[in-house]
Amino acid sequence: MKTFQHEVQLRTAGGLTVTDITDEVRKAVRDSGVQNGICCVYSPHTTCSVRINEWERGFLEDFAVMLKRIVPTEHYYAHDDWDRRTENVEETDPGLGNGHSHCMSMLLGPAGESVPIRDGELCLGTWQRILFLELDRERDRRWIVQVVGV
Repeated sequence: MKTFQHEVQLRTAGGLTVTDITDEVRKAVRDSGVQNGICCVYSPHTTCSVRINEWERGFLEDFAVMLKRIVPTEHYYAHDDWDRRTENVEETDPGLGNGHSHCMSMLLGPAGESVPIRDGELCLGTWQRILFLELDRERDRRWIVQVVGV
């Protein structure tokens, strides 16, 4: 049994930025030497997400419009109320609100995806791509690939 881990750092543009990371994940699988197993792609940030879907401009636009309609930025979020919030606050926090980003993240589900590997290749469907979603403002981020198998 082999295990392999690779971490990628990036600077996002913020505001529902979607980045196609499929090719980088495929490279990590090749570098791992695993022929049959599982590839997990994970974001260790509460306001980012890794999802599998199509990379198609119309869909990406529809998705952003839908999320903004369900979770509008101009809504009141207790998370952003600095008179109320006392948990998970850092001294360096600029006091910018991101309650909407946390709510979007919860709607999107887990912080990562798992994809089977067969014959050294990701078992993705024809149009499926691995997408890294930034739900907050511009930030330094990272995502992790872990490959396990034989």
